[in-house]
Amino acid sequence: MGFLGGIVKKLIKLILYSGLVVAFIVLIPNLPPYTKFTSIELEPTQPRVGPLAPNDVLNNAQALYKDKLLGPEAFQIWNGEIYTGLATGEIVKVSPGGHVTFVTKIGQPCAGIIQEHICGRPLGFVIDEKNKLLYVADAYLGIWKVDLATDKKQLLVSPRVPIDGRIPKIFNSVALDKNGDLYWSDSSSDFYLRDGVLAALVDPSGRLFHYNSAKNSSKVLLDDIWFANGVLLSPDNQFVLVAESSRYRILKYYINGPKKGTSEVFVAGLPGLPDVLRALPDGSGVLASLYLAFDEDSPLLSRTMSNAPLARKLIARLIRLIEIPFEFLQSQFPNHIFESIVYKIGHFASIASFTPEKTGLVQMDWNGNIVASYFNTDGSLLHISDAIVYNNKLYTGCPHLQNFIGAVPAPPQLIKAFTANKPSAKEQPKVESNKPKVDENKEAPKNAKPVTRPTPQPTTTPKPTTKSNDIPKEKVVKQNTDPKESEKAKLKEADIKQKEVKKDEKPKAVPKQSDQKSKVAPNVADVKPKEPKVSASQAEAKPKVAQKDADPKLKATPQNTAQPKPDTKSQESQKKPVKETENKAKVSETNDVKSEPIKKEAHSKTGAEPGAKAATKLPEKSDKQNAKIKPASDPKLKKTETGKKTNPEAIPIKENIPSDTAKPNKETLKVIKKSGPQEIPNPAL
Repeated sequence: MGFLGGIVKKLIKLILYSGLVVAFIVLIPNLPPYTKFTSIELEPTQPRVGPLAPNDVLNNAQALYKDKLLGPEAFQIWNGEIYTGLATGEIVKVSPGGHVTFVTKIGQPCAGIIQEHICGRPLGFVIDEKNKLLYVADAYLGIWKVDLATDKKQLLVSPRVPIDGRIPKIFNSVALDKNGDLYWSDSSSDFYLRDGVLAALVDPSGRLFHYNSAKNSSKVLLDDIWFANGVLLSPDNQFVLVAESSRYRILKYYINGPKKGTSEVFVAGLPGLPDVLRALPDGSGVLASLYLAFDEDSPLLSRTMSNAPLARKLIARLIRLIEIPFEFLQSQFPNHIFESIVYKIGHFASIASFTPEKTGLVQMDWNGNIVASYFNTDGSLLHISDAIVYNNKLYTGCPHLQNFIGAVPAPPQLIKAFTANKPSAKEQPKVESNKPKVDENKEAPKNAKPVTRPTPQPTTTPKPTTKSNDIPKEKVVKQNTDPKESEKAKLKEADIKQKEVKKDEKPKAVPKQSDQKSKVAPNVADVKPKEPKVSASQAEAKPKVAQKDADPKLKATPQNTAQPKPDTKSQESQKKPVKETENKAKVSETNDVKSEPIKKEAHSKTGAEPGAKAATKLPEKSDKQNAKIKPASDPKLKKTETGKKTNPEAIPIKENIPSDTAKPNKETLKVIKKSGPQEIPNPAL
C-alpha cells in the first residue's frame, strides 16, 4: 500500500502543480499573445449524405513534377500552361512535357523556406489576360502588380501601412473585377503566416478589402472573419465570396444591387476547412477546396475548442511562451538551428502531420447548394489548397510538405463543368458574316454614283508629258486672199459649226472617240477673232504657237469654253463659200499625216483633194507669207490686206493655207479626250 500510495500522491501533486501552471498561464494578464479569446458558436456540420456522402474519388493520386517544386498553393491557366505559386517565393509555369519555368518572384533571395518572410510566399494570384498583368497576394510582402511582358513590378498595397488602424499581416487571396479593381483578403491582423496556428486559435481578426485602383486605396468590407481565405467574384459582379476557414463556411458580400453593402452566409457547415474558391468555367457554380476534411470518425480538435476560449487561450500562450526564448536567442546569436525552431513553432507545416489524412473538394451552385463532393482518403494527397482540370486530369496543390503536383483522372462532372459552353463561339461567325452584308448595303449608293456620273468638266492634269503624236488634229481653215471676204466667210462658218455642235451635244454623256474629230473643227474655228483686225501681240505669237505645240512638256490648263459671237452681216454675204469650206473640212478629217501639230492639220486638209494644184505650192507660199507678216497695229498692213483682190473661183483651193499664217485668238486651244475636254494653253496670252 505504501508504494501505491506514494504513486497516487505524486500524481495528485503533478495534477495540482500542472493546474497551478495552467491557471497561471491562463489567468495571469499581459501574457502573449495579446489578443482576445471568446466563445464562438459554429453552425452544425451538414450530414454526410447525398452530395456529401463519403467517397474516395481522389484516391491513388499521381505525383507530377516531383522534386521540381515545393508547396504549390493556387493555380491559373494561361496560354495553355499552368501557373502556380511556390513555398520558395517564386511563381512558375508548368508544361505538359514536365518542364517548370520561372515567371516572377516578389521576394528577395533567401536561404530557404525558413526565411519565407524574406523569400516571400505568394498565396493567391490572378492573371489579367487582356493586359498581360499578374496580380499577386504575397503573404508577407503585400499586393503587387507584375507586367508579364517586362517583369516590371508595382506595389499596390503595402504590408507596413495600417488600414483602419490595423496592419494586414497575412495577404491571402485576390480577385479582379472588370473595372480593374481588386478584392482581397487578410487572414489575420495579429499574426504572420509563420504563426498561422495562433491565428486560428485566437478570436477572428481577418478582413475583406476592396482596392480602388483609381484612388490607390483599400476599404474594409467585412471584419472579424476567422481566418479569411479564398476570394471569388460573381460573374455578374453582384457579390463577392470569401472563405472563412476556421468557421467552416463561406460568406457573401453584396457589392451591387439592392442589397449592396450587406453580407450573409453563402454556405455553412462544410465538412472541412475551405481554402481557395474557383468559379467553374461553364458558369454553373463554385469549386471550393477543403484543406482538411473530417467526419464523425476523425473529428477536428479545433472545431471542438471553438466554444472553449480558455482551452484555446492555454494552447496559444503555451506555444508563444516556448517560441519567445528561441526568438531571443536568434536575435542575439543568429543561427540556422534557432531560426528553424522559431519557424516550426506555430507554423501550419508543424501540425500538418498531426491532422487527419483526409482532404477533398466541394462543388456548389451560385445559390450555395452543394452539388457534389470529392474526397481523398488514402493519404496520396496530403492536403488540397486548390484544384483545376487540365487535359482531363484534376491537378491539385498543397502548400505544405508536398514537393509535387497531385493529379487524378478528373470526374466526369468536373470535366463538364470545366468545359465552357461555346454557343456564342458558334454564333460569332454568323454575326461576322452579317456585318459585311450590312456594309455592302450601306455602300451601294456610293458605288452606284459612277453609273450616272455627269460629263466630266475640263480638268487640269499636273505636268503631263505630251508628244506630238498625242495631240489631236485640229482644223485650221485657210484664209482667203481677200481679208474682208475670207474673214466674213470664216465667221459665217464658225456660226454654223457652233449651231451644229449645240445640236449634237448631249448633257451627261462622255464623248466617244469617233465623235472627237467631228467636234474639233467647230471648236478650233472659234479661235478666229470677231473683227478683221489682228493685234501686234497676236501676230508676233504666230510662230511661237507652232513651236509650243510641238513641245513635249506642254501643259493642259482649264479655261472658259464660251464661244465668240460671229458677225451676222458677214455670214449672210458669204453663204456659198462657207458651204464649200465645210465640205473641204469633212474630207480633210480622213487624212492622217505625221508632221508638226498644226502643219499636220493643214496638209491633211489639202490631201483631201488629190487633183488640186495649189496644194503642192502651199509650202513655198507659206514661207513668203510668213516673212511678210506685220503687226496688226501697223497701218501699212491694213492697206495691203484691204487692197488685195482675189478670184472667187479660187477660194476652195486657196482655202487650205499653211499653218504659220493662222492668227491665234486670245482663247486657248481645246482638245477633246476620252476623259473629257482638255485645254492647251495659248502661248500668246
